[in-house]
Amino acid sequence: MSVAAATREAVRARPALYDALRAGVVNYTAAADELPVDGKRDAIATALRRFADELAAEPTAETERSITVRLYSGIEPAAAPDTLLAVDGLGIGQPEDTSSSGDTAVDTDGRTALRVIGDVDALLLAATLDRLRIAEIAVEATGLAAQTMVIVVPRRDGPTALQLIEAVADHI
Repeated sequence: MSVAAATREAVRARPALYDALRAGVVNYTAAADELPVDGKRDAIATALRRFADELAAEPTAETERSITVRLYSGIEPAAAPDTLLAVDGLGIGQPEDTSSSGDTAVDTDGRTALRVIGDVDALLLAATLDRLRIAEIAVEATGLAAQTMVIVVPRRDGPTALQLIEAVADHI
């Protein structure tokens, strides 16, 4: 395998480095020192520079997203059909005596599910999870199917998570 091919493979295994190359904010020599690629540092740095040039030339997929975000508070383990999210037979949803709060979180213990409907995809989910991680909001569960995304967070973090999701959707 060539140094260029090995460098690209090493970059693709590191999403943060890949994103930094796309953004043009990488010190190529320093990155070359950190990659597990056999070859001279200058050759690896050159391969990184060329890869970054190719990534910067690719069109970005910025589109206006139309989404609706709803908060569901008091989320607990649930059985179908009350589930907002189910994986491998384990579901979470609202108890029958709890109603959807619409745009504000109900003051209850437990978790809040954010249901996002509309122009959702894996890019929105990944960017949202990154923003929630940076905001130090724990994500307890998440799922994506068709045009629906569900993210479960601690109850008190629901409104902040809603704002972050809307901000992410406006910028990707």
